[in-house]
Amino acid sequence: MKYAQHGEFSLHWQGDVLVARYTGTWNELASTNLHATAKQMWAAGLPAPAWGLLSDVREWGGGTPQALELWWEFFEDCVQHGLLAVSDVVPSPMLKLVLSPLAKRASALAHYHRGDNIEDALQWLASQGLRTG
Repeated sequence: MKYAQHGEFSLHWQGDVLVARYTGTWNELASTNLHATAKQMWAAGLPAPAWGLLSDVREWGGGTPQALELWWEFFEDCVQHGLLAVSDVVPSPMLKLVLSPLAKRASALAHYHRGDNIEDALQWLASQGLRTG
């Protein structure tokens, strides 16, 4: 059965930081497409052997359990491709609660920070030795 992607994302490099912006409510296809897009970017070349991830979920509405598990596979692959540190920007108390199990798992694999805003997240990533501009 074919179905459409629910939710959107954008990815771009900002120095040594992969900025990921998530919007809408995600199904599995959104996570699968995120991972496929990241793989294409990694194949084109990483900016540095160790890099960071800024996950901006200010406009994200959550996702299905399957979407979250597939997002976790993306994160594990990030680590395999040199991810050093990740900072999430999560303003919603509800999303903080939903994402807390993933945040705990992420902190076991990479330096982890939850930023209050984009500037805070970038500043923390810079403190980890990453170029953010």
